[in-house]
Amino acid sequence: MTYTRSQVEDFLFHEAALIDEWRTKEWKELYTEDAEYLVPPTENPDADKNTALFIINDDKHRLDQRAIRLTRRTAHSEFPHSILCHLITNVRLVTDADGKQGSNDIPVHYNQVVYRSKRQITDTYICKVRQILVPEGDSFKIRSKRVILAADTLRPQGRVSIIL
Repeated sequence: MTYTRSQVEDFLFHEAALIDEWRTKEWKELYTEDAEYLVPPTENPDADKNTALFIINDDKHRLDQRAIRLTRRTAHSEFPHSILCHLITNVRLVTDADGKQGSNDIPVHYNQVVYRSKRQITDTYICKVRQILVPEGDSFKIRSKRVILAADTLRPQGRVSIIL
């Protein structure tokens, strides 16, 4: 079956809204059981997750724990919660050489800017995102999400305490 960019964009916008609204328990349900959520090192965005030190390298279990932990008062860097705003643009469905979508996997690339405001400071994260979606009913699930920080350093933030 062929999916449209509009269908994929609607799903991506829904995911972003869940994150912005701190509905992390609903957000984690968007992922498949074999999912991965990755933020590679800024100096090597194509690094192998098995051999490089990643900023975030979560499987489904770790992703679930991250979603739960971020909603607790003990998550000091995010309590009270930051104000978040995810902007998504340039969504592209990646096709094979013949211009067709592959098997069940739907590779999607897009650009994203995340604004995080907390304690009178606004941080900006510029990202290039590669996701692999799989159809699920009339929507999708996320099998893989690789968020590549389009910066040569994490400064001035110094860390990633939010979901990108």
